[in-house]
Amino acid sequence: MKQLPGRSRPRWLRRLSAMLAGIVAATVAAIWLVTLLPVLLVVGLVAALLLIPVLRELRAELERMERVQQGPPPPLQDVTPWHRKAWNRWRER
Repeated sequence: MKQLPGRSRPRWLRRLSAMLAGIVAATVAAIWLVTLLPVLLVVGLVAALLLIPVLRELRAELERMERVQQGPPPPLQDVTPWHRKAWNRWRER
């Protein structure tokens, strides 16, 4: 694109405006982060408080499982379907 006739801004002025734009952007980002930090901390605190009962229940469940695994094995349960049991009884005669 061709430069239109007329005076262009001096190079130092263009550099200064670019530097000021960077400073403004950094300042806005810093203010945004400082404002966002308390919100994130409160959300984290609420999430941690909500997880306490869940973790207690999980620990109790794990302890119950450990007791079951360390104790004697549970008695075996026959899970043969009724029709198979009837067939086996009929064949045993």
